[in-house]
Amino acid sequence: MLVRSLSWTLALAALCACGDATEEPQQPSGEGATGSSGGDVGEDTGGDGDGDIEPNDDETWFELRLNEVPPPDLELSMDRDEVTELFGSAASEILLLELDSTTLLNNTLTEIKNSCGTDWQLDQSNPNHNCGLTTLGQSFVGTDGTWETSAEYSLVRILTMTPANAKVQGTSLEGVQELADLLGLGGGFGQILADGLGISRTTEFISTSAVVAAIQLNVLASHPSFEGQTKIRFTLEDALTDLASMTARFGPSGGHPGILDPSFPMSGQALGPDFQMTAVATSNMRIADGIDLDSGKDYVNVVVDTTGPNFSDPLEFDFEDPEKFSMTGIIEDLAVDLRFAVEEWTGFVNTCVEHPPCQDNLPESPVTSDSVWAKPPWTMEYVVADAARTLYDDRVHFASYLLGAAEVRIGQNGDPPGWVEYFTLLNLGNPPPSQYLWESIMEVAQVALHTPPEVTFPEGAANVAFTLQDMPVGITGPEIEDAVRPYLQSQSSALADYLLGDYTKNNGLVDLYFRRASDGAPYLFFVTSDDLPPEVSYSHTTPGFFAEPSLSPDSKVSMINIAGVEDTTHEKLPLVEGLQVVYVEDAVGAVFRLRINADAVNDDEIEVYVRPEE
Repeated sequence: MLVRSLSWTLALAALCACGDATEEPQQPSGEGATGSSGGDVGEDTGGDGDGDIEPNDDETWFELRLNEVPPPDLELSMDRDEVTELFGSAASEILLLELDSTTLLNNTLTEIKNSCGTDWQLDQSNPNHNCGLTTLGQSFVGTDGTWETSAEYSLVRILTMTPANAKVQGTSLEGVQELADLLGLGGGFGQILADGLGISRTTEFISTSAVVAAIQLNVLASHPSFEGQTKIRFTLEDALTDLASMTARFGPSGGHPGILDPSFPMSGQALGPDFQMTAVATSNMRIADGIDLDSGKDYVNVVVDTTGPNFSDPLEFDFEDPEKFSMTGIIEDLAVDLRFAVEEWTGFVNTCVEHPPCQDNLPESPVTSDSVWAKPPWTMEYVVADAARTLYDDRVHFASYLLGAAEVRIGQNGDPPGWVEYFTLLNLGNPPPSQYLWESIMEVAQVALHTPPEVTFPEGAANVAFTLQDMPVGITGPEIEDAVRPYLQSQSSALADYLLGDYTKNNGLVDLYFRRASDGAPYLFFVTSDDLPPEVSYSHTTPGFFAEPSLSPDSKVSMINIAGVEDTTHEKLPLVEGLQVVYVEDAVGAVFRLRINADAVNDDEIEVYVRPEE
């Protein structure tokens, strides 16, 4: 399998550059042999640091060296199939980029709004909707097989409703419209609406940008996969599956109905047939000489990471450097096919009217359980109300008609902005009770959604799903390559661990080993559980180096924390010039005396003479 073979290739390349973990390097004559000369050795006898120490008959001696020659850089060059096989299921955990959702949502909403023509933009009462004009509109199928009876068309009517073409029959504004149009108040109901909202007669009640913002904050951010954010996360798995994997991730989840319809897999080719990913890494792997007190010399793989920030990475990537990372063959302009779904609440959501308490009815503090703000944020009613609130939460307006016989007051007489009151002499036209503008718009939208000209939908039956083709995402191939760099760099440690796997699996069962620490000085390290192969349990009960064979705590001469040394997990013995004698315990509780001879404090070779204590 490519995954295993490539991982092994990387691991062996890293190791072979500084020695072979399975074959002992050539050592000086006599190393590892039992001594044949010399007398009894005490703590202050046996040498002067000039290399003239001889092992006693009951000692075994070892030469430990620092293996510090850096291996050559490792280069990965893979096509799409090789990347797929290499990363497998881990591809879903590798984040490539986080894309601002604004462009995709803007393009999606614009396509939906114009799916039944563009005459709605004209200053006329009839928007002349004809969904047969577009491919998207032709996909709308209602109860009788036509677009006229589809819920999707009903939503188009809401999104394209302007003061000029507004239909408020069946809402609390119906009487006001009839009165205004009958008497020509203020130029008719359409003009009153335009003046009240502060928009032109041909401007939508809720703009595309406002709807996009409402979808981002309420539908996207509330979905578990977005984790409270509004950016779209693209993983390596998404790129390798032509975005199909995003369907499940952004579909129904945790009570959320989902953003994408799972019956229609999302698709979009990000990687072309000539795709190639190339990454160059520096290996931080080194082999350290160690001693298994029971059986002799052995070796462990250690990480020498001087780059940081973790100081524990087996491989060092620099994804920001074009010379060390590149992705070629990315599709120039990423576009997607998707089915975008929105659900409505199961019942009619009434507007909150009159004060108190409705002036305090806000998203952060719904005053009743049947308020729109008490409904799930992903519902259509909530999205419409929030989009309108974004537009009109600071609206203040006053208009008087027929010498005060009719008035529109928004944010007047101490009321908050957006709070609207309609007054007519003798209550003509049955004006609605006072309420917020955005709740009025929500009411109009709900009625329009359920009463297209050809059918009436029961509450809860007007859920919509729009199938869109070739929607531009808003990012180009070169932009993708640049965008993925910081995300891969932030995951470089995880990628290195994945590529090399558990490099301790080939480690010998040593009790101690010789290596240089981050302060530049060499030390004897006492083994920890992190140095052992995965299947081996750590059984040392008294780790460390001691001045007495009793291994009493007050005789310990090694340290875990040393100024200037990054490692804070191992017991470390500083070396001295000449001879030093210490005692250690192995994994089965046997105590050994070590005589350590170094020609200099920073020597890169030391001699260790080992004798079991009786």
